This record gives sequence, structure tokens and C-alpha cells, in this order.
Amino acid sequence: MKILDFAIDVEQAEHDLYQRLANCTDNLGVKAIFRMVASDERKLLNRLRKLKEDPANGELELHSQPKSQNAISRQQGGSCELLEQNHVRDDLSSYSYILRTEQLLLNLYKNMLEGETDFETRELLEMILAEKQEEIDRLHMLYEFISSPLQFMD
Repeated sequence: MKILDFAIDVEQAEHDLYQRLANCTDNLGVKAIFRMVASDERKLLNRLRKLKEDPANGELELHSQPKSQNAISRQQGGSCELLEQNHVRDDLSSYSYILRTEQLLLNLYKNMLEGETDFETRELLEMILAEKQEEIDRLHMLYEFISSPLQFMD
């Protein structure tokens, strides 16, 4: 399996999921959060597609098999129902949901890296991991910022 094809498919599915979730809610804050994260996913997607344009990168094969290849696709069925199932009703719960989803993907890429033997494929996975970790770190900061007034009131 070609690593860039796999990563592009996963990131596209994630982007599409966040876009659909944004369209499922009337809460402007939740809608904005899902759109912001979808925009971040679009940036990573564009970067991956640009890397794929280089013939050397486009041929990089994944030598290990992902343990949970459908981390996002399992969450896509009936996107609007996901908001209710995960109790996404406000900004905090939307960040919490996104953080859980992002952590699933981060773990997927980490598992892939652990089993990978090819140096160039490992480098690409490390770049993707760094991008995903940066997204998660930023989301944690936003989550803490939004939740801090609630913690102060306790």
C-alpha cells in the first residue's frame, strides 16, 4: 500500500467528517470549531498531495499493515447522529470529540511507524505524526482556554 495514498484517504475522510458535522449543527460555536479543524485538515491534505507530486515520494510503500485502518470511517456513518451519540452540544464537547478523534489517528500513525522498516517511509510518517501532534497541541490549548472560566467558577 502506498503511504501517501493511505494518508491522503485518511485525512480526506477526516476533513469530510468535520465538514459534515459542521453542517449538522445550528450551534454557531460548534459549527465554527468543526470548520476550523476541517480547514486544518485541508492544509495537511494539500501538503500530502504536494509531496505525492514528487515521483520519489509517490512510490513510497507502507511495509507494515495498519492495525486499525478504518479509524475515521467507522465514525462516519450517519454523521449527524455522531453529535448526539457523543453528546456534542457546545464548544467544550465539540473540542473533546475532536481531540478523541485526532488521538485515534495519532495512535494509528504511531502504530504504523512502529512496524515500518523503510527509512523514507518512516521519515514521511514522522512528518505526518508531527503535524497531527501539532494539531492536537493547538486543540488542547483552545480547549483549556475555553474551559478555564468554568474551572475558575468551581
